[in-house]
Amino acid sequence: MASLCTALNISDSSICQQIATSINGLFCSFHSRQCQGLYRGYKNRNAQLDALDANLPAYLANTATPLANETFANVESEDTLRELHDYLASKYALLDRVIRARKLHHSRFFSMNLDYGHEQYLSTLSSRRFIVVRALESLERRVSEVLYKKQKWFKWVRQCQEEEETARETEKKKIKKEAALFRRHVKDVQARMKELRAKEDLKRQETYLDEAYNARLSEEEQEAQWDPIEDVIEDERGNYIDLIKHILLLTESVEDDAPKTKSSNNGIQAEETDASSSTIAAKKSKKSKLKTLANGDSIPLSAKSTHDTRSQVRERLRSGIKLSYATGFHVAGTIDSPAETHDKTAPVPEDEIDQLLIDMAEIKHLLFCRLLLSHAAVLPAAIRASSVDEFLNDKEVTDTDLRDLALKLDNPGLQEIRDACADLGRGEEEEDDVYEEPEEETEVIKVDEELKKLGLGNNLYKRGGLPEKWAPEREKQVTKNKQSRQGIVNALSDMWKEKEEPRSQTLIDFGEIDDENKFKSKKIRVRVCGKYIYNYPSEKAVSRGGWLQFCLIAKDSDLRDAIKLCRHWDEFFDLNILATFQYFPAAKWLVWKGDHRRKQLLQLGVTPYHHFDAGEEHSKKFVTGSRGQGRRAHAITESRNFMCLNIRRNDPVTRRYLQYLTMLASKVVLLVRDAKTSKILRSPPKEQLWLYREKAGLGRASKNEWIVRSEVGEEFFEKAEKNREWHFGFNDYYDVYIWDFEPGQNNACLYNIVFETLIKAHRFTGMQDQYRPAESILKTLTHDPETMRTRDLKPGEQAMSIWEEIQKGRNHMLNTKGKTREEQLAPDLPPSYFYGEADVLEDEVLFPEEFSTESSNALYSGWVNALENFGNEGPNWERFVHDLDTDEELSSDGSHEADESDESDDHLLEDGNDSDEEEWQDDSENEEYEHITEKRNLLENGDDPLAITKSPNSKREDILSSVFSKEQQKDLTVLEQWKPPRDFRADVRADFNTFYDREKSRPFKAAFHAADLSPGGSERWQEAQTLIKQMMQFNTMSDDTFKYYHTLRFLDVHPDKHRRVTRDALEARATACLFFPSSFLSSRFGTPHKDSLLLNQRERALNPPPKRPHASDAKKPKNFWDEFDTHFKTHAIDDYPAEWDIAVRPIIARLYKAGVIGPTFLPERETPGKAMAVPTGPSGQRDLYIDFRLIQSEITFPKHVNHPPPKSWLMDEIHTFAKKHPGVRFSALRLWSAPHFYPLMIAYNRRYFTSFTDFLGRGWEWVFVPKDMPFSETSIHHTASQRFAVFKKQLGDRVLHMRDLFVVMGEDEADLLKYTTAAIFMIQTEPWRFEVDLWRSFMNVDLEFLEWADALGSGWLD
Repeated sequence: MASLCTALNISDSSICQQIATSINGLFCSFHSRQCQGLYRGYKNRNAQLDALDANLPAYLANTATPLANETFANVESEDTLRELHDYLASKYALLDRVIRARKLHHSRFFSMNLDYGHEQYLSTLSSRRFIVVRALESLERRVSEVLYKKQKWFKWVRQCQEEEETARETEKKKIKKEAALFRRHVKDVQARMKELRAKEDLKRQETYLDEAYNARLSEEEQEAQWDPIEDVIEDERGNYIDLIKHILLLTESVEDDAPKTKSSNNGIQAEETDASSSTIAAKKSKKSKLKTLANGDSIPLSAKSTHDTRSQVRERLRSGIKLSYATGFHVAGTIDSPAETHDKTAPVPEDEIDQLLIDMAEIKHLLFCRLLLSHAAVLPAAIRASSVDEFLNDKEVTDTDLRDLALKLDNPGLQEIRDACADLGRGEEEEDDVYEEPEEETEVIKVDEELKKLGLGNNLYKRGGLPEKWAPEREKQVTKNKQSRQGIVNALSDMWKEKEEPRSQTLIDFGEIDDENKFKSKKIRVRVCGKYIYNYPSEKAVSRGGWLQFCLIAKDSDLRDAIKLCRHWDEFFDLNILATFQYFPAAKWLVWKGDHRRKQLLQLGVTPYHHFDAGEEHSKKFVTGSRGQGRRAHAITESRNFMCLNIRRNDPVTRRYLQYLTMLASKVVLLVRDAKTSKILRSPPKEQLWLYREKAGLGRASKNEWIVRSEVGEEFFEKAEKNREWHFGFNDYYDVYIWDFEPGQNNACLYNIVFETLIKAHRFTGMQDQYRPAESILKTLTHDPETMRTRDLKPGEQAMSIWEEIQKGRNHMLNTKGKTREEQLAPDLPPSYFYGEADVLEDEVLFPEEFSTESSNALYSGWVNALENFGNEGPNWERFVHDLDTDEELSSDGSHEADESDESDDHLLEDGNDSDEEEWQDDSENEEYEHITEKRNLLENGDDPLAITKSPNSKREDILSSVFSKEQQKDLTVLEQWKPPRDFRADVRADFNTFYDREKSRPFKAAFHAADLSPGGSERWQEAQTLIKQMMQFNTMSDDTFKYYHTLRFLDVHPDKHRRVTRDALEARATACLFFPSSFLSSRFGTPHKDSLLLNQRERALNPPPKRPHASDAKKPKNFWDEFDTHFKTHAIDDYPAEWDIAVRPIIARLYKAGVIGPTFLPERETPGKAMAVPTGPSGQRDLYIDFRLIQSEITFPKHVNHPPPKSWLMDEIHTFAKKHPGVRFSALRLWSAPHFYPLMIAYNRRYFTSFTDFLGRGWEWVFVPKDMPFSETSIHHTASQRFAVFKKQLGDRVLHMRDLFVVMGEDEADLLKYTTAAIFMIQTEPWRFEVDLWRSFMNVDLEFLEWADALGSGWLD
């Protein structure tokens, strides 16, 4: 029996079925000639290689550096470089042909032979080719350097080339990807294989062989040999072209059930045979190889990413797609999830499918064009070509280039697909989509940067041990890459500045350099393969139609993949709403919306990404009593549910939402991180960071310490980041971490708080409003009446939009039997569930800018007032270093910006050298007059008079005589002779305490007066401050300039004790002098205020300002709470009249915004107080009162605490003194206090006793002593007594004290002025918390006036 040919067909590696006719009995006639042709071909090329090695270019022949290490750095001549390039290119082409021919010769004709020598030689040739390739790359870089060395941007080009080289795949990986490419598309290229087999069968014919043989003899003479390797290379090129056309939808693929190929050219049937063992093994490992296939993007597509043909896409859209859902509870039959489309997408009409296919082909064409833009080798040919076919047939486009393009086009990254979808709607002119940061945000960032430069910013760790900033490694890497790229561009800009020739003469225009040295690329619209495309990807949001095409092209992608490609929050939210309403015909895009709860949050703009809801299951308690045989034992575990979510940044809804959650500290704990700045904006105390803790052991559980096993911190942040399945491609959002305050809660509790708070933040007034955030989107969508498919409303179409359908106010309920019923949308919910009148009044206080016409910044800062910010950030240590006062600022370089008096002082003290002295003596009379005028102006402004006396000795007497009177000079002489004690200001700790008190006083006083809710209270206080300031200016311009010295001397307080002593003394004297005889009202300072009610004490006594009763709970009438006790006997605690909440909520909001109260971390059942709305005054208007009766019996005072004396004692002392001194005068000084609290701070660990809940169940705690607190009168009396005790020795029995009232007694007016000024100084000086309330005080009055005023019934002395 004749043996068969042992060769394999080159086209498809199938075994030849022809009879072997060669001399060696191995091959048929055709394969025998083919084998000989391959052998002679690579032998001839080997000879040519030897010839090339023998005739090296002069540079290579003379260098001692091996080619593998050659960089060509010494070559400067362009001719030499061209010669080297031609040599290396020829050598590479020969090596490539020899290697491919040898491999083909061995694999097709001697596949069963193991020739190790041949394999070793092939390895050597491959190494030589690799060296030549690297040498060519080095040569190209050197060519670029020589050609463009005058261009300053070369280093940037060089770095880009090096980065590309390090990231480039090796040739071996490309070969593997090529094999995987053809395996995936084996059915799609069967037509091409048919053609190749037919061509090979034609060559089998003897006549064809003879003709080819004779033709080669005549053409090639001595080399009259047929070389099949050229045909193989040509066939491979055709394969690449066919694959590219197939992916671009330019051709239809062969059907899966196509018949096997038959050939009748030689009368012998060529049947399909099984593949070789190596091919079978490759197919078995197909799945694993494809998973490791590089994608060119950080988001790889699925391994089943075959490219559908037009017919396959049409069938998919026509018949619908099976939908996938996430695990959890789902509701069908709703407006966003119709029952008809619950399991499968609705069919798409034929006309829409046609348009979708047209757009898909266009996007794939644009994707191909954008790939060409990044392929520098073929870009000239692509620009030259007018179509894809013309480009593919261009001979300048090599097979390797086509292979690389096919590999990239077969498996593009999602980013590349997104860019192509964005290119679909780009016109000829495109505006920049630039996001401008709000001015306030920019200023905040600048201030933070300046503080960081000075090393005096916030502490690295805030309260609770959390870092000031935290960012995941992913964000850090993105930021690092951006900074690296910007650094390259900045270097480029510096190089351009040094360039002498104009930029228009350069070969490449990279664009513009803006004022901030940031590179802005020049926008160029290029024509590639007949399509116009920009040279940069679009940074704008992709259109709705673009995302629709994206989900069709990347059919196995998930919405979570698309989210990373969004440019900003608006684009993401639109995509989120469209996916939730089943706009996209994709199988996996509904997985994003999760269960019903998650879907509700997504529709309201909140995006959860990590949560834990098993707190109830993980909270256990086991405790044994003491009556058993064993000892007490306990084992307790507590766990909190938590939720991590993202929400839009710089949005009014977000700011309200986070603020509302902050005020719910008795129910949830909140932490907020700004993804843009990485700052932690809001964090709870350290003791509230735990998520899981336990305690176990013997004895009482209360005596054992908790062991925290899990808590919120950097480790938790990293864990949450790892568990999230998606990431944003932008940073315009907040990271919000919310967890239950109480452990062991049901998982619905946390969700209900998050959701209900969102309803209030969005200001929903009904159920229909839940879809209002998506109103602009839903108005453009409609449901197809037949299939219920969500689609776009067409222009001019008279169809009901989804938004109009929602506004009908009806819902469809689907029961288990598939029957529907329609009912009115009227849920049975309490009024407080939605946004109401009380919420409006509260928001007017918390967010007043939202109710004005001016635009406002909606950034969430984390703190609502300066007092809260001071409590968390601490004082400004820079002020302590520079010994600055609270109203003095620092310059940009950290130096003290002194006021005008300080500057003048520094100038006048420079008298240490002769030149300065001569300059002073040579001053003209005009200059001296200007200097004196300047001194008088400083004096008129109420500045420290002592600072004005510092002048050069030679002119001191002239200056003093020109500015001060003789009386003033006399007082000045005595004052200057008063020397401070020797050990004065030697205690640094005391200095620091003084500084700390001074820093606190400013935010404290701002909080006090911001929380003054009495009608007209702020205006009255401002009027009093204006009068005091005017009086200070009047005193400094009169003989009273240095009279304050007598007060300090009397109290034994030296002016240098601290920097505020002189100012306090001046202010105290000015306050007292307002009510003593002087020419103030006839001067230009007092004339505008001569009709002020404040100065008319008798008229003021007849018209007292409105006040709230100050009596504490212990002093209130017994029937004070009867209304509330009666109501709550028959009603639940959360069932209350709306008018109560309307009255109380704005007041609590004012107090909270001022910083007087704050959220408390106490459960509602443990708070001792309850907010009530009690009618007070003649009008009966309700005001806030706190019911503290629950703890009234628990409050006790130490024995040393002074209790306020009765009013009778005060009047007895006054009458006794009046009997001894006939000309007696009195001053009744009342401490300033707000209607609801005294200016006394409560220690942090004792605020529990002042905590209370409002009608919403929110917990609050007082920062300052509330007047409703039991025995609050004792607290203010004891604290004021301690201030009085400091100066008890000097004031003696001339000052009487009762609660918040000081009565000063003087023998006459002069004596009263002395003691009144001293008493005011005592009240208002260090620690600068107390103030005299001039509107409730009387000065320089007689006994008759006191008795008359107290008898008016206004309680002036009560």
